[in-house]
Amino acid sequence: MQRNGGTIPAITGDIDHKNAIHIFPKDLLYLRSSIIAYGSSLVSTFVGFPLDTIKVRMQTHKEFTSYYDCIKKTFAKEGIKGFFRGVWAPLISTSFSKSLSVSIYSYTKPYIYNGLFNNSFYRDIKEDHPFIRNLPVCFLSGLIAGGCVSIFACPFEFIKVYAQLEKLVGNKVGAKLNNTSTIQIMRNIIKYKGLLGLYSGFKLHLLRDSVSTGIYYSFYESVKLLLSGTQSSPFAILIAGGLSGVLSWIIIFPVDTAKSLIQNEVVKSILSKQHGISMGEIIEDKKKEPMKISYRGLGISVTRSFITSMVFFGTFELGMKYLA
Repeated sequence: MQRNGGTIPAITGDIDHKNAIHIFPKDLLYLRSSIIAYGSSLVSTFVGFPLDTIKVRMQTHKEFTSYYDCIKKTFAKEGIKGFFRGVWAPLISTSFSKSLSVSIYSYTKPYIYNGLFNNSFYRDIKEDHPFIRNLPVCFLSGLIAGGCVSIFACPFEFIKVYAQLEKLVGNKVGAKLNNTSTIQIMRNIIKYKGLLGLYSGFKLHLLRDSVSTGIYYSFYESVKLLLSGTQSSPFAILIAGGLSGVLSWIIIFPVDTAKSLIQNEVVKSILSKQHGISMGEIIEDKKKEPMKISYRGLGISVTRSFITSMVFFGTFELGMKYLA
């Protein structure tokens, strides 16, 4: 990608025209990267969803003593389906969000680059320092992409969290629940909390997605660049993808926990109203081990993020290289 006489690495390498498989009609070529990103996200989201369910339950319910305890009890009470409860909303929304994120990021990056390097400080950075030149551009572009996507993604994520917590919360408030579809969950939220109820925890969602996406893309491109230079190797792509997911989650995880706790209380409120049950006073010992509580479920999140990010970037870059 050439900008102002300098070179800045693109999110993916060049297509291999000799070995590429031509599957896109000419009318859809302009959507090629978005379609490949959507397909890659479908795969990575499905692979990581069971771990996401465990993460959300560990964040919001302290009765689980360990990850193994959470997995064992979830399987005993709900079977395999319990780990995939609410999977359809994120399969559709997360995949679209990821595709939209890649599109906004790729579109924004040249403008951020030109804006920064018209500044005298960045203009003086030598051309042989692509790492230093690329890092702030990637972070700011990712920040914008994450913030824009969160507006679309928040309702779908809350529906996902609702589905993941419904059985647990229902047991606590004494509600007997049958299997609830994604559409029914959305209707319940709107009925008892209005349309804005779909945006429960939005401020924290916005903060989480904007900052984490900035870290995600900037760290991915930087590590990939350091490991293999401008010619990306499969090893560099996988390691950079996995590590970018891990770092972004470690930094932003307390915000995600706070968001999940807010949404957990909304789920309790809705189920209590729906079944005519008094919630009573919910006593939370907020002073006890605040850092430990904030990072409860971090281990499973880091594992999930490493796997899903590695799968996403590996699949995405493979598609961008060989699908035309």
